[in-house]
Amino acid sequence: MLTLPALSLFLACNPIDADVSGSYVAYLQDKSSENIVRLERDGKKMSELADKLDFVAVDCRDLSALGDDAQAAERLDGVNYDEACKSDGAAHRLDYFTWLDDYAYWRKEASFAPDGELQAYRTEAVMTAEGDLQLTVHVNVDGIGDFRFGWTIDPLFQPTECRDTADGGAQQVNVDGNWLEGWKQALGEDEEGLLWPLNANAYQINPSNAGQQWYLPQWWMAGVSFARLEDEEFFSHATDYADPEGIPLYLNAYAGTDGYYPAPRMATDAAYDNWIAQLKEYHANVTDTKKVGGSAFEPKFYVEDNSWRPQGLEGASGLDGWAGVMPGWVRIKNPQDIVVGTDNPVEGEFQIYLEGLAAASKLLVRANFTIHEIREDVWGYGPTLQTLKREENGTPVCGSTAPVAVEE
Repeated sequence: MLTLPALSLFLACNPIDADVSGSYVAYLQDKSSENIVRLERDGKKMSELADKLDFVAVDCRDLSALGDDAQAAERLDGVNYDEACKSDGAAHRLDYFTWLDDYAYWRKEASFAPDGELQAYRTEAVMTAEGDLQLTVHVNVDGIGDFRFGWTIDPLFQPTECRDTADGGAQQVNVDGNWLEGWKQALGEDEEGLLWPLNANAYQINPSNAGQQWYLPQWWMAGVSFARLEDEEFFSHATDYADPEGIPLYLNAYAGTDGYYPAPRMATDAAYDNWIAQLKEYHANVTDTKKVGGSAFEPKFYVEDNSWRPQGLEGASGLDGWAGVMPGWVRIKNPQDIVVGTDNPVEGEFQIYLEGLAAASKLLVRANFTIHEIREDVWGYGPTLQTLKREENGTPVCGSTAPVAVEE
């Protein structure tokens, strides 16, 4: 039994800053998942451990080029391709998670809640030295080990630039509209607060050259997600600016092809509104994880249409005339309470979608959260490099007032 000092030390090392309730689904690639490789290196086989560890084999690869015996030898044990992966004699049509047809996986999923059988044993809510809010959650996955995941957002996200003023001075101003208020338009009628897309490392595909990627600049990045499942690292899947076939979600990319996609956007263009409405309907009905392997996980996507941006910026802004699909996002009901030592719980919901760094493994987590305490990052590195270089070179800060909104 723990003594009182030891118990206090344990609680201090494993803070519970937030209550988090939700579910996750992990698809570990059969051939290269570090976790599966470790188990097999220890003389264990996933086919023998699956039932005990609640893993489900998912193998919807098209192996028709192989003979019957070769197919049977290659297919994961326990998978009936005709039953699990076909409908009316044809392979399932995947709407979004097309990788389910590309590799064989072992799927693990579970729900977690403060009062449930599976609980987060550590949750940390921290305001970083850069002023970002970061929530990290730790749960234990039976037979695998520690699963930690989370996200970081900029609570005051808004791109700005320095502009000259009429009196010969300079001032930081908000550019290209109010981004957080604009993204808010993607929310449903009954959803409160603001929406942050986890769009770090997002890129667009040149409609005229599919081999050219246009990465969004750093100052357009509002948030990022992260995860590690014991031996396996994952990276954040950013906002998508292309469809599952890799075609840019840009109006001109489809103009004149079949009448479904309109010509360049106009403020009152009914065709544009129809295009956006169909994009939203399409992503509201993505059921790939249920169709293949019978997963219970229900993903949710938001579509940003960028119609809120000031007109006349097409080409200059890089986003005007495009649509984006958010598989990773954070919604916070009361963003005004995001401060260190807040007296009011910060409530919201998030979804993160991540991809394996060294394998084709995938992770999805969707959860509600209530942050009771936001702690200050005590391990920050003090002044930023930008601040140090300004001091070193004697460069004045642009203006002396807070950023202001301006008409484009």
